[in-house]
Amino acid sequence: MSLAEHDDHALADTCDKFVRHAIRAGVRLRGHHNQNFVLPLTEELARHVECEVGTPVTVRIRRPEALPVVVRTWPREGEVLDAVGRMLPHQVPRYLAAGREASIHSYVDGVPLSELHPDGTVVPGDVVEELANLSARMAQAGREALPPLPADWPSDDRDSRGFLRLLTAQVDHQVREPNWPVFGRLFIALGVPEDAMRRFAGRLPAMTGRPFALLHADLHRDNVIVTRSGAPRLVCVDWELATYGDPLHDLAIHLVRMRYPKPQREQVIDAWCRALRRTSPDSVDGVAQDLRHYVEFERAQSVYPDVVRAAQSLTIRPDHPGRRELARSTAVVRKALKAAAGPLGLDGVPDVADIERALKNWCRFSTSAPPSPTTPAPR
Repeated sequence: MSLAEHDDHALADTCDKFVRHAIRAGVRLRGHHNQNFVLPLTEELARHVECEVGTPVTVRIRRPEALPVVVRTWPREGEVLDAVGRMLPHQVPRYLAAGREASIHSYVDGVPLSELHPDGTVVPGDVVEELANLSARMAQAGREALPPLPADWPSDDRDSRGFLRLLTAQVDHQVREPNWPVFGRLFIALGVPEDAMRRFAGRLPAMTGRPFALLHADLHRDNVIVTRSGAPRLVCVDWELATYGDPLHDLAIHLVRMRYPKPQREQVIDAWCRALRRTSPDSVDGVAQDLRHYVEFERAQSVYPDVVRAAQSLTIRPDHPGRRELARSTAVVRKALKAAAGPLGLDGVPDVADIERALKNWCRFSTSAPPSPTTPAPR
């Protein structure tokens, strides 16, 4: 074993030991895809990552039970943070180290934007402007500054239509396919055909070409931290779904997942366009015509995670889900179907009684074997 390999193994062993300590003694934070723990650095690990002993850090452990309901371009969030940190050194967490099943990041001391301004409420204009400026800086990142992309990525870094078609194929491969053996019966009963995403891709019209850029791809209120120090004011976290493509995709995700009040949507689009014109003017070409295609894609693909999570929440009592739980899941499914019906070309949306019946039948006949994740744990 070379000296470098020995050092790598030693660091991995130290990280794994620290991760076990984090599970026992860290403060647990919520997270959909990861278990997050905050705790101070031990002396042993601090030496490896060149930080002071006692510095608070975040340990992120991929949830082994998490269903495959998101698309990932890069399997290791640490590599993404390394690249992003070079461009936005003060507005993203610092990647410190990785164990064999977890990654360790600097801790961002602050509160999520969602706690200050919950979903559906107006976001202050200066926050909107700052997030738009962040997108403008990300638009300057070319593929050479990022981790290697998968082989099927469009070779033309302005092929917006090709990028959106790739996204639909990724949803089909990374989300629908692994979930179909367990949840396919339910989707069919709800009127979502097996080839729904392929049909969506086939209906895409010609689109304006825009220069590709780094995209966060999950920028909502929980992932924007308002820092206590105010320097910087905002830090964006959870870069595990980051990707590289048409900046309009990031704007569409942001508009849908931030749940802005309808009157504020135009303010957000205007701020985004003004910011992008300063750093990448071609990125705003065709916004008026093409933004809707990305918004429709976001609503279309969301039907899979929303329905899967709603159904999975009923499996605590699969033979007889509680009335309250069933009503909650039915409402989530109906909302998702209504949002996706137009983009996916569905033949209407089932009524409440039909959705309840489909969910109860799925609970009764579904297999207990969970889908298998398609990507390895983060590093």
